[in-house]
Amino acid sequence: MVPRKPKSDVSAGDDDASMIREYLRQQNRPYSAIDVSANLHNKVTKTQAAKLLRGLHEKKEIEGRVSGKQIVYHALQDPSDITTPEVAAALKLDIENLESEISTLKANEKKVRAELAALHAKPRISDLRQDISRLESEKSTIQSRLASRHEGGPVQISPEERENLEKEWKYWQRHANVRRRICRDLWGQCSEVLPDDMTAAELWESLGLEGTLQ
Repeated sequence: MVPRKPKSDVSAGDDDASMIREYLRQQNRPYSAIDVSANLHNKVTKTQAAKLLRGLHEKKEIEGRVSGKQIVYHALQDPSDITTPEVAAALKLDIENLESEISTLKANEKKVRAELAALHAKPRISDLRQDISRLESEKSTIQSRLASRHEGGPVQISPEERENLEKEWKYWQRHANVRRRICRDLWGQCSEVLPDDMTAAELWESLGLEGTLQ
């Protein structure tokens, strides 16, 4: 078995540099060489971290600045990610406009749904036409039956039907008599307080009453 060749110092250094650059990009905050070495669990020594960070900074692959007695490094910032007060204000205005549009759309949706529900509640034209056709057919049938009865002479009814009709007639006749008596009593009371310049007949006519109290 051919023994695996160890990585060259240049290759190992490039790998470590890539690891540090990717770590700074993921964390997106400044770190010193000591912090980087400790956070990477000593995969690179403090000396190596300082050298690699300095090299990445010189290549302008990362940013670096002095902080106290040490230099801290962080990933390059995308200018598009930097939010200025003007951009923030514009974004806030856009959000407010969108929220207003959403509220308007929701109100319109509610209105349209109500109109749609009202339309569903109304009978359809096709249903109305079917009902009209059915009623006209029933009307024709009833008229034909009535015409045949008139042509055939008096309508014959059974004794039971005659008895039921007489009972119903007497029932409504009693109601009519009671109402006639109530009407006469009320009219008598009204007639007693007529103005001097009005007769009972004039009051009856002014009230729009029909018929007589006989």
